[in-house]
Amino acid sequence: MKTATSHARKNLEIEVKLKIASRRRLRARLKALGFRELCHRKFEDNWILDFPRRNLFKKHCLLRLRYFEGTALLTFKGPRTASHHFKIREELETEVADGTKFHRILKRLGFIQVFRYQKYRSIFEKIGSGRLKRILICIDETPIGDYLELEGPRESIRVISEQLGYTLQDFVTQSYPELYVKNKQRLQSREMVFKK
Repeated sequence: MKTATSHARKNLEIEVKLKIASRRRLRARLKALGFRELCHRKFEDNWILDFPRRNLFKKHCLLRLRYFEGTALLTFKGPRTASHHFKIREELETEVADGTKFHRILKRLGFIQVFRYQKYRSIFEKIGSGRLKRILICIDETPIGDYLELEGPRESIRVISEQLGYTLQDFVTQSYPELYVKNKQRLQSREMVFKK
């Protein structure tokens, strides 16, 4: 029987981002390490929603509607758990049958767009053995640069990142909205989108 604690752990997201110097070299290294590509460079559009008074933001929570590969995903992220090197937080996610209509429903309920960001995402997976458990790796091409995102158990993230030539000091725990604000001295808009 599952306890409340085990259920909470199942919905726990543990991840880091790493800045990419060369996507070509990184792809070759991932292949050499035994990763298989599940998805190659698919466009993704993300909408961060909140109430006008930023109720979720004030509680360090986030509600996101993501459009990816013809599907829409609604994600709730809870407050972060204290960690120096990792981004750890509760994550609840479900697929939505009609993303556009559901977005309209959220607007009717009082939610507004507080940020929007886009990226091209490639997804890699490797099933670990022994002390290395399943880990998911994404190569994200964004308007503010390319990032590698690793999600899985902390030990797996440490080992794989080291095999890819990174150290703990390279770990980035900020979200894409936070990185956008950090990279833009003068914010012209609340959208990190590709120029048309």
